[in-house]
Amino acid sequence: MSLLLLSFLASADAARHHCSRELRGDCSRRLRGDCSRRLRGGGGMGLSMDRPTHRLRGGGMDFSMDELQKAMSDPEALEELKRLTSNPEAMAEVRAMMDDPEFRAQMTAMVDEGGAEKLALVKEQLASNDELGGAINEMGPSLGAALDLLKRSCEDAAALEAACSALLSLVRNLAQRPEEERYRTLRTGSPALRERLTRHAGGLLSLEAIGFRADQEELRAREGRRAKAKEEGGEEEEEDLELRIGDEARGAAALRRAEQLIATAQREGRAASGLATEHELPFALCVALPSIRAVIGGDSELASGLTKLLLQNDEFRAVLSGPAAEVALPSILGMLRSQAGLRGVLEYFYPEVATPRGHRVRAVSTVGEWKAAVEAAGDRPLVALLGRADDPPSRMLVAVYNKLSTDPAYAPLDFAAVSVGGADDGMALRVLDEAFVHVNALPLFCFYDAGIEHRRWRLAGADVAELQRRLARVAAGLSQAEIDEGPAVEGE
Repeated sequence: MSLLLLSFLASADAARHHCSRELRGDCSRRLRGDCSRRLRGGGGMGLSMDRPTHRLRGGGMDFSMDELQKAMSDPEALEELKRLTSNPEAMAEVRAMMDDPEFRAQMTAMVDEGGAEKLALVKEQLASNDELGGAINEMGPSLGAALDLLKRSCEDAAALEAACSALLSLVRNLAQRPEEERYRTLRTGSPALRERLTRHAGGLLSLEAIGFRADQEELRAREGRRAKAKEEGGEEEEEDLELRIGDEARGAAALRRAEQLIATAQREGRAASGLATEHELPFALCVALPSIRAVIGGDSELASGLTKLLLQNDEFRAVLSGPAAEVALPSILGMLRSQAGLRGVLEYFYPEVATPRGHRVRAVSTVGEWKAAVEAAGDRPLVALLGRADDPPSRMLVAVYNKLSTDPAYAPLDFAAVSVGGADDGMALRVLDEAFVHVNALPLFCFYDAGIEHRRWRLAGADVAELQRRLARVAAGLSQAEIDEGPAVEGE
């Protein structure tokens, strides 16, 4: 269990950045064999965030966030984790698990299904343990997770191909000429490197995961210059750091593993490009399909609905190819990355399959109706969706929002929706003025208590999984400290 615990802790940040897919190959064999014995008794080990459907492997026991919290409070368990950090073989196992796509996919799904708050508490406990926290930080990020982020941030297939080619060239040069100094250092300010790699989210992270590190003194000096420039109102300097790879990261096994992961990301990018061309779909959507399929799991009805939506629904395809597609796509992907969001989108485009039950969302189009909604909520928390009638993602989001309002878990909440830009003669815009919201910020979720908005809890965009987490926390009741601090979502 300790090895799985350590892998989970080391991968915690990657899980909140929505990663990818399937246990196979060498890592699977290690988990079934030698690693299984180390996980107490050789039994199968599941990994769940309170739901047994989320498993790293079938059979055996489930590993829940509650068990993780207990382990972080158990001195004996912490000592075992510390011992593992000094065991090279165990740390190699941890790295393999962190880079395994199925492990990352399960973590992402688990956090999205409601374990973010517990994970935050575990990380607080970890931060208070300097020795264990330091050992985990020294591992650096998962290359698999960094490549997932890189794939999502590249604007097209050509950009991803160039980024992966740059990484492969670096790794192969290191493997073939390990003693040549010119391959052991690089500068992030290099125009060629910036154009091909570091301009993308995930580019620098991938370099760090391979083993390239900046000098700590140079980092501190840069942060000092940035702080001074900000204080004086000047412009921040362009980032140009020297990165150097250490001897340990230049080992043949580590470089071979890095090359395999990068080559896999490159193949996946090419497959996404082929899919996008064949079916006339956006490249970003095709890149995201593996993570969307992971959310669907074994739900054949949802899988069939998604295929029908992508390939046969002319209205949906028009949204993806229309003039506002570039703006709409991030919101659409945010909805498709959770089961609740996907179901809502399907019900929007196929109303005949919608669940035949009402919703609890109060439609608001005037200031008077807005004040009535706030007054009707009384002491109950009020959640408001502010959207645009002329924005397809906003309209899809309303269908998702209506469905969420019927969830018994959110019974303590009141719901309202404001849609501007329709046949309201501009009255709904006055509601936005009343709520101190600009129309360019839509879609936006706002959270109120006794008529007072919790400004730090505002959620822009259409990340349905994050919305569900916030709804659950607000429904459970917020302390004043939680209201003041906000949801503290990683990655925001």
